[in-house]
Amino acid sequence: MAESARELTDAIAHLPPGNGLDLACGGARHSVWLAQRGWRVTAVDLQIEANFPGGPAIRTIEANLEKDEFIIEPCAWDLIVCWLYWQPDLLPAIALGVRPGGVVALAGKTSGRFATSLAQYRAAFAGFTELSSGENEMRAFFIGRR
Repeated sequence: MAESARELTDAIAHLPPGNGLDLACGGARHSVWLAQRGWRVTAVDLQIEANFPGGPAIRTIEANLEKDEFIIEPCAWDLIVCWLYWQPDLLPAIALGVRPGGVVALAGKTSGRFATSLAQYRAAFAGFTELSSGENEMRAFFIGRR
């Protein structure tokens, strides 16, 4: 399994465990990292592998985010992670999905068909307190508190 993104883990390691949502979780690197620290994690992706790591600490949901097969409940999450997946129409639901004081952690590629930028994240989460962010030729990331 790939290692968790350092930008993410450095920025949220101090947070007390709560309810975490890992959208487009892929191989579960962030879900597992969170679960190992006491978070109750819901991991969502188009396909969940049969040998998904994490065991019972992680609830898995197979859903096509582009077809609205998973609805992010408002004010339901202490943390929402959406790392290296870009779907602009999810941003308002992510912003509303974290409870007041909750944190969002997002990253996307800065080139190609699904390119994003730090400016786009900042615009989508304008009312959030920026905890950490960055952008280079490969990717942009934004971590903020509601």
